[in-house]
Amino acid sequence: MTQPSRIYAIGDVHGCAAELEALIDSLKIDDSTLVIFLGDYVDRGFESRRVIDLILELRKRCQVVALMGNHEAMFLDFLERPESVGAGLFILNGGVMTLANYAGPGGTFDIPQTHVDFLRSLKIFYQTEHHFFVHAGVPLKKKLSELDPIFDRETLLWTRGPFLTTTENWGKLIVHGHTPGHYPEVNSNRINVDTGCVFGGSLTAFDVGANDFISILKHPVKSLPAPVLVDELKRVSIRFNGRMPVSAGKLGQKRTTFETLNYNQFGLLLSEDNASFRKTFDLGDIVEGTIGDDHLTSIDFEGVIVRSENRQGLVLYGVKLDKVSRESLQNPTH
Repeated sequence: MTQPSRIYAIGDVHGCAAELEALIDSLKIDDSTLVIFLGDYVDRGFESRRVIDLILELRKRCQVVALMGNHEAMFLDFLERPESVGAGLFILNGGVMTLANYAGPGGTFDIPQTHVDFLRSLKIFYQTEHHFFVHAGVPLKKKLSELDPIFDRETLLWTRGPFLTTTENWGKLIVHGHTPGHYPEVNSNRINVDTGCVFGGSLTAFDVGANDFISILKHPVKSLPAPVLVDELKRVSIRFNGRMPVSAGKLGQKRTTFETLNYNQFGLLLSEDNASFRKTFDLGDIVEGTIGDDHLTSIDFEGVIVRSENRQGLVLYGVKLDKVSRESLQNPTH
């Protein structure tokens, strides 16, 4: 990569393709410009597919570095490891909006290989002489030169908490997104470029050389694309297969171990290997639990039992989800 004459860093896009196109048009771009995307191109917004297409097209005009966000990591988990907690988290955190962009007949999804290759090519972080670019943030009390894209991956993609309040100096200015705000956040040790476009805010680029910001306000939504209308305003029946470990119990009571048979954005179908067929839950029970058995990636939830049956040696429970969070990571569900 040649030395760029100008560097821009663009915050979380989340399917806001019209705003991204307008923002790119407002930047001074030539073949010596470097545009760094800070991750979260997909989910929540209406046009995730077009956002990726715009980034791929921009590569023909200038230098582009695209970083991975937690939503791209979840998307890859869904595509490559449907049994993983990340796959479930993808669906539970706006992934249905993304899949609607790739919808085919009969509940299938046609994702171009160029888009899969794009997701697999994303970098975890990027740095220049004076700036360090990352999606969410960096670990405390650790030198940037010691960061490992594998070992520190969860922190780099998901962190909030202490990172957002520390005054620690890493020797370079950390430029990140992930945590939406009304305006760019400028501190002595970090700059947050996520201005919450998908939530009605704006899409922002940080002009590194000029130390300035360019923002495009969220465009009014005139109409919903048909696939989104079907998936978001009606409770679609599509369920995704995945064997994720789950511990669950009635509120404040001892938990039992289950496994998911399938899931969607509204609920889980749990199976319990229970030879006695003694019911753990009854219809209408309010339950709480955790999806996954790794504290770094587990998902906390609350819900209600809406189905209970015995089937071929298994006891099955349908859980309608009311609340989903990742408390172990300061609830970073964005």
